[in-house]
Amino acid sequence: MDATPPESSDPNPGPKTFLVFGDLHGRILPAFRLANCWAKEFHRPLHGILQVGDLGYFPNPSRLDNATIRHAKDDPLELGALDIVAINDLADSILDDPVAPPGLWFTAGNHEDFEELERLALASGKQPDFVVDAYCRVRGIKDGAVATVASCRVGAVWGVDRQGRNARRKLPDRGFIQSRAIDRLLVAGRLDVLLTHDAPLGAKREEYGSELLSNLIQLAQPQFAFFGHYSGDGAEVEKDYGRTRVFHMAGFELRESKDRHAETGSVGVLTWNADEPEFEYLSPKWLRTFNRGNWKWR
Repeated sequence: MDATPPESSDPNPGPKTFLVFGDLHGRILPAFRLANCWAKEFHRPLHGILQVGDLGYFPNPSRLDNATIRHAKDDPLELGALDIVAINDLADSILDDPVAPPGLWFTAGNHEDFEELERLALASGKQPDFVVDAYCRVRGIKDGAVATVASCRVGAVWGVDRQGRNARRKLPDRGFIQSRAIDRLLVAGRLDVLLTHDAPLGAKREEYGSELLSNLIQLAQPQFAFFGHYSGDGAEVEKDYGRTRVFHMAGFELRESKDRHAETGSVGVLTWNADEPEFEYLSPKWLRTFNRGNWKWR
């Protein structure tokens, strides 16, 4: 595998455009296809995709976790990581599209093959991110690291809080938020965007989430913080985080309504420049045009 990263910095000073996705649970190629459709229809080149964990990275079916096994019985899209770890015609047709974004950068959630992610991260040396696919287009950001993506400094925290109310208890250790990752980000310098899987404490539900993430946001003050993990439509969190705007991203599961279209609040557009960065969710009306039946050719 050629581990040379896609171009992650851009000398041009103009605004950069990213799509931000919620939990994918294997729907990696559908996310790229939606990005291609959006770029074509709105005539806006994309500089990357950012994703908040639960990518569903299980490149070896024998290592699936129990939840993924259960859901995959009725939904083969849960196994979508298999479509990016080897060259194939479907991935070629999507990733070779001239408007396809140069890459997808993600943090780890709680449904991943952590052993394999750790192995790939270690093999990448001192780089802040690492390749997980055969096309070198899907890249994990190391826990507590900051990757520069087209002039935007994007930090990541892996996993979920182990102390929160109804917190999961049966995850590998790497599936839980590590205090050392928080410490690394606090000394990493400027942080523009923070990708986490869990929420800051009380952001989505009272007494749920992570106090560690709340403290990180209050101290580091990124422009934007995005998280997934929780059910319900995506929405901005109406709490005071200083200058930081915090957003919940709904899961991108292609299960909404009878036609099983993309979920409301599961995708948004981040327009990045240092002076006036902006984020808004994609229109629910437009998301209804992208569904489980048409995603391969939409």
